[in-house]
Amino acid sequence: MNNNEDKILFDPGYAPIVMNALGQVGYNYYVFCAIPDVKLKRLNFKTMLEKFERFLKTNVAFYLGCLMWASYIKQFENKELVGNQLLGEECEEKEYTDEINFLIDFVQNRLPRDVKYYQSKIYPVNEKYLKILETYKNFLIINKGFVACSNTNQIILPDNLKKLDATTLELINSKIQNAIKEKNVDILLEDFDLIF
Repeated sequence: MNNNEDKILFDPGYAPIVMNALGQVGYNYYVFCAIPDVKLKRLNFKTMLEKFERFLKTNVAFYLGCLMWASYIKQFENKELVGNQLLGEECEEKEYTDEINFLIDFVQNRLPRDVKYYQSKIYPVNEKYLKILETYKNFLIINKGFVACSNTNQIILPDNLKKLDATTLELINSKIQNAIKEKNVDILLEDFDLIF
C-alpha cells in the first residue's frame, strides 16, 4: 500500500530490480541465432544457455510477482492505482503479448529443441514456468494491457488463480516486500503454490 489510504502502487517496487532482465532472453537469443557458423554456435551454447536460464528465471519470477501483487491489491475495493505508466496508452493485443508469446515459445519449443541440437541432451519443459507465463498472458489479455486500469476494481484476475483468504494475502504481501528488500524477485518462485 501507499502512504495515502485511498491509493495503491501499481508496481510495488519490482521495476528497478528487473529492468536489466526484461527483454534480455529474446535479445540474447537473436544475437545467438545471428552467429552464422554452427560450430561456433555449438562452442558458445553452454555459456548462452546459462544466460538464457538466468534471464528467463527473473522474467518468469517477475510475472509471478505481478500476479501475486494483483491478487493482493484486488482485495482493496475502489482504490486508485498510482504509477501505471500504461494508463491511457493505445495499443493492440499483439503489442502487449509479443514478449510473453516469445517466452512461452522459448520455454515450450526453442529451448528444448536447441539443447537437443547443440548438446544432444533432453531439456524438459519447465511446466511451472509455462503455467506462470500462460496465466500472465491471459492476465494481460483480460486486462487489455492495463491501459484502462486506474482503480483496483478494474483489475481482473485470471480464473486459474486460487481464491485467497486475508491471512494468505498478507503472507503474499510479506513475500513481495521481502523480495523487493532483498532486490531479488527470483525468490518469489518458491511461493508459486500460494496462488496456483
